[in-house]
Amino acid sequence: MENKFFQALVYILMIVVIFFFLASINEKAGANDSDVISVTGTGEVYVTPDIGLVSISVVAKNNNVSVATSESSEKMNSIIEYLKNNSVEEKDIKTTSFNIYPVYSWEDKTGKRNLDGYEVSQTIQVKIRDLTKVGDIISNATRLGANDISSLSFTVDDDEKVKEEAKELAIKDAREKAKNLEKSLGVRLVKIVNFSEGTYPNYSDQLYKTVSGSGIMLESSIAPTIQTGQNKITSTVTITYSVR
Repeated sequence: MENKFFQALVYILMIVVIFFFLASINEKAGANDSDVISVTGTGEVYVTPDIGLVSISVVAKNNNVSVATSESSEKMNSIIEYLKNNSVEEKDIKTTSFNIYPVYSWEDKTGKRNLDGYEVSQTIQVKIRDLTKVGDIISNATRLGANDISSLSFTVDDDEKVKEEAKELAIKDAREKAKNLEKSLGVRLVKIVNFSEGTYPNYSDQLYKTVSGSGIMLESSIAPTIQTGQNKITSTVTITYSVR
């Protein structure tokens, strides 16, 4: 009986020792996991845009869908031909939409719906590499029949180099903050255990719309003066260090 009692007691003691041993390991592991600091750095680079993007639309209405389509296509084809003859390459002209909608009206008394005709719209997006021609392109597009010009924006054609520069500035900023924390907190940075980044271009957007049916002599209109300004590329990085 005594042997069995002592054996049971030994087993219980072993279980208790193992329990405390595992708890100690978990406590140390938790402490190591929490011995980190994270710093966030920001880098900003200002750059002058080198391309413009603009959407040019032609909308035509007629009782006959074929006539409306022909009218819209004729005007859009003239605009595209003008663009190609004025230093805009074919690869920089992209059709983004072509739509045909029936146009209805309702009689108030009867609630009857009548088909009044059709509306045909075409939209192209144009990449303008010679920014000195942006105003002339807008003016001449309206002269040739465009009745909706919108979403004018300026950006950098190849912005990877600028993004990389902004990221390097952000990393430098984060490292300087980490060194200051190291001194202030009295700790020692051991190694980087995590890194994340995000780059956000802030494009300068401008909007220019024409009005159809206004009776303005577009042939004699003055081309608008377009200011491209500067774009800001912002990069944010977060660096996590283990510390002692």
